[in-house]
Amino acid sequence: MGNNKSTKTQGEDKVFGKSIFFFYKALLFGLSAYLVIPRAEFKKFFIFGFFFGGIGDIIVIVILSNLNLIAYKNMGPFSIWGLFSFWTPIAWLFAFMLFFYFLPVRKKFFYPYILGFALFAHMVGLVLEKLGLYQYMGTYIYYAPIVFIIWFSLAAYVYLKSGRISLNSN
Repeated sequence: MGNNKSTKTQGEDKVFGKSIFFFYKALLFGLSAYLVIPRAEFKKFFIFGFFFGGIGDIIVIVILSNLNLIAYKNMGPFSIWGLFSFWTPIAWLFAFMLFFYFLPVRKKFFYPYILGFALFAHMVGLVLEKLGLYQYMGTYIYYAPIVFIIWFSLAAYVYLKSGRISLNSN
């Protein structure tokens, strides 16, 4: 008799397919924030993470998507407006919580920290691209780190100003 092999590719028969990676990313950052940030300070960092990570991410995605500079792919049932996964702003919320919690106030560490976090964010995008979940369009792949530097710098500036925290030169 004939061979009844399915023509489905690996993962198509699963409910979530590759889209589950977005959940895993949010879970990883969420658990990290939960385990590292003290309970007494969690709310403060959650609020900043919500505005700069969650809301900020949605704003950045809408702008960059409309400029055809990025595209999220394989979002499955978690797709919001066909632009991003439900889990992406949640992952950014937790990532920004960690960013603010570890933010140094010494100038000699402050600027390299922002640069490092921006490059880390870009590398996460590169990994997501290799997984087929995200795409940098055209030459944006080369100047995306600049957008991350601006995003993290603005967030750090507002955070420091709102807490009346001064950078020290020690």
